[in-house]
Amino acid sequence: MRVLLASIPATGHFNPLLVVANILKKAGHETAFYTSTLFHEKIEAAGSRFFPLPDEVDQRWLEKVAGLLKRFIYAPSLEEGAEIFKTVFVEPMPAQFHELQKVLKKFPADLIVFETSFAGVFPLLLGPRSARPVCAYLGISASPLDRADGAPWGPGLMPTEDPEKLKEYAEIAREVNEKKEGPLTETADRLLAELGLPGLPGTVFASGALLADIILQPCAPSFEFPLREPAKKVHFIGALLPQGAGDVPPGLKEAKDAGRKIVLVSQGTIANNDLGKLLAPAIQALGEREDFLILATTGGKPIENIPCALTPNTVASKYLNFGKVMPYVDVLIAFGSYGTVTQALSLGVPMVVAGRGEDKPEVGARVTATGCGIYLATDTPSPEQIRDAVDQILAEPEYRANSEKLRREFAAHSAEQELTTLLEALVEDQQVLVS
Repeated sequence: MRVLLASIPATGHFNPLLVVANILKKAGHETAFYTSTLFHEKIEAAGSRFFPLPDEVDQRWLEKVAGLLKRFIYAPSLEEGAEIFKTVFVEPMPAQFHELQKVLKKFPADLIVFETSFAGVFPLLLGPRSARPVCAYLGISASPLDRADGAPWGPGLMPTEDPEKLKEYAEIAREVNEKKEGPLTETADRLLAELGLPGLPGTVFASGALLADIILQPCAPSFEFPLREPAKKVHFIGALLPQGAGDVPPGLKEAKDAGRKIVLVSQGTIANNDLGKLLAPAIQALGEREDFLILATTGGKPIENIPCALTPNTVASKYLNFGKVMPYVDVLIAFGSYGTVTQALSLGVPMVVAGRGEDKPEVGARVTATGCGIYLATDTPSPEQIRDAVDQILAEPEYRANSEKLRREFAAHSAEQELTTLLEALVEDQQVLVS
């Protein structure tokens, strides 16, 4: 089958799709990407075809995002969040869609796999079913579907059955809808109306999942919260582990065998403009501990951008090969990106996660609820906060035990096998239906 994979120009959104493409190519399928020129070389190296996004939603989009990151240094208000998400995720939709139509003429796909934030597929999904390929939603973040307790997506509220809490969550949901989700949906619906299409069936981020033919969530079921209406088309496939890329620091095994505690610190690939938010305080927190080895990754930024001296027990890299490094790690310290966290949990690594922007509170809530780590609800944790959290995780075996429990649940899934089987069956069913 011919598979087109679509993502916005963000590394953390593209990388999971690259794993999917490699899995499907291994199974004998033809793959192509519709995404940013940033990833052209990686795509060609992987043996896939490449179709670029229009410049206005690629390079000029990146310039807008850079401006927003400078403007909103700390976690934005609901109104500011609506402004950011509108610019970053919703307004690019028409340009993404118009070029997507041209791409599908050059590469008549049997299947489109799109990530959570790619809105360019909405017009296809809202149009005639016979006029589009099978569409699969890949969840690269915490599930945006309606929760059983009515908590809105975003604030990172813990699951509850308490009647008073349920009332509180309903009020919070009303405010989030009024100030953030409502304005986002209104903008999307206006753009869709200009294309002669109906509005979205839910919030912007939930609609991709609601409209898709299948939802692929790359985690274990226990890491997600109960849904109001469990969807039959949701499939948990385990973690998507990227193939070997990045550094593997020498002496890692020897350090582990010598009894040193290995701590991996990452700010991800988006929220890494200021490495003083997490990398520097983590190094300052643990830099004097000779029994620790700190592995710091900048997510592609120059090492010199770390605004503190690198201590003798610190090894810094632009990128680390998580697949080879993570099995040695005792504690992960990270801005709570979904991909990094699920990869770590698939290997049983407990963690300290931080961050208030994007999906960080949602991921932090899941880390807390599963007992596999500690969430520091701030964009700028202090060295003392980080040191105390790491010491707590190492002192209390429950964190490692809970992470190991999740590891076993992840291990019950084979993303490679389940992803291929599910998508092949879906496309085959559609072809039978059409014929």
